[in-house]
Amino acid sequence: MNEQIDTKKLIIRYVIYVVIVLGLTALAFYFTIWNNAQAIWETFKKANYWFVAIVFLILIMCMLLRSIAIHSLVRNYVDNYSFHRAFAIDQVGVLYRTVTPAGLGGNIMQIQTYRKQGMHFATALSLIAKYSIIYQIVLILYNLITIIVKNDLITSISHINISFLDQSNLNVSLWLLVGIGFGINVTVILFIFGISYWNAIIRFLDGPICKLLMKMHIVKDQEKYHNKLFQTRDHYRSNIKDIFKKWPTFIICFVAFFLYITLTYSIPYFVGLSLGNESTYGTFWESVFLSNFHQMITSIIPTPGNSLFSELFFLRLFYPSSGPSFFINEETARASLLLWRSLVYIIPLAIACLVTAFYRPRRRKAKYADYQENQNIKE
Repeated sequence: MNEQIDTKKLIIRYVIYVVIVLGLTALAFYFTIWNNAQAIWETFKKANYWFVAIVFLILIMCMLLRSIAIHSLVRNYVDNYSFHRAFAIDQVGVLYRTVTPAGLGGNIMQIQTYRKQGMHFATALSLIAKYSIIYQIVLILYNLITIIVKNDLITSISHINISFLDQSNLNVSLWLLVGIGFGINVTVILFIFGISYWNAIIRFLDGPICKLLMKMHIVKDQEKYHNKLFQTRDHYRSNIKDIFKKWPTFIICFVAFFLYITLTYSIPYFVGLSLGNESTYGTFWESVFLSNFHQMITSIIPTPGNSLFSELFFLRLFYPSSGPSFFINEETARASLLLWRSLVYIIPLAIACLVTAFYRPRRRKAKYADYQENQNIKE
């Protein structure tokens, strides 16, 4: 009975998240269309939908690349792991990352799906950790390349206006936004490596931070907090060692993530082509670099799927008030925003909802039992 109540509450919570996400997206679309509806419609009427078909192919390739990374990680432990299971894990992650604040629900639900597939909890946790670590390494490398190669673009755009109807002069330095976003990406990976190998961080978390959390009544049991902290350190340390020990898997995941990021960030280029964008700055790599800046900036925003703010920053980066513009005019920029957001957000969300709703994992107890007995040896 309790499980039914918890499940019901969980479903209600995620339905609320979906409603919030779609509501914020609809509001962003309204701001985009506001005062430009007719011009945007005329732009859509001239669209070449063969390029939209290319975007659909890119979306499929991105799903497959993420699934390849998951599959290669799991195959280190389970020889008979089917690719469609990895695809299901990926789609569950897409759904819950998209609809939860800061994407925090994705990993939790992926762990539950791994367990429904017959995976041990500790193994599922390790797989999630390894996937996240490798992806974060690739993302930071991409961030660094973008900042180095396109630092002049940041300077030329200079500031971004933070207003939805262009009614205020709240301008924020682009260098500041990019710096904070890049700092967040770097902090995640530094914390993982730091807590694993730097004892000073452990002492700091176990000392002053623990006392502060106890005064704030966030931590009530100091011994439990201490044990959990050291378990976390050992968990990340063993996973980091395992990542670099199994270097063929690391290379497969690294290449898959690099291609995935590149293809995802190239979508505005093909969206622009579909709407007749003729700007000299509207190139493939300009799209990739601008999208990378967009990722760094939106990582600051904890709203589900970065809704509302993702649209705002897309328009400000790809059609800035100063500096080179990716789109040839405002109508093309706003039409591209509507099409881009629908293709990279709403449609993948719908696909993930369908896969998650209809996927029914089958447990293979005998084969997983052998694996669990030898888990300590393999890890």
